[in-house]
Amino acid sequence: GWDLLGSRDVRDAVDRDSIALRGDRQFERIRLCVYERPVHFIDVQVRFANGQVQEVPVNARIRPGQCTRNIDLNGTDRNIASVDMVYEANTPRRGAHASIRLFGE
Repeated sequence: GWDLLGSRDVRDAVDRDSIALRGDRQFERIRLCVYERPVHFIDVQVRFANGQVQEVPVNARIRPGQCTRNIDLNGTDRNIASVDMVYEANTPRRGAHASIRLFGE
């Protein structure tokens, strides 16, 4: 099953954020789910504890309650150090935010 690995609240504008992970766990795939307001993901970068980086072009607008496609992780040592995201949140009202949750399996 899918485990919640971390979350980040985001505001309107093109921005870059990161969700750091702790511990020594291996994952086969990840996905990002959106709550509250839509988020347009541009790119995702998965950084592994061994220093390797996996670039994932996403270019998708995700509506609240929906998730990105499942992102298969490359290699055999898939201990994630962080997931970096480039996105644009659609939060036009002042004080509004979107919530991004990272899940792994």
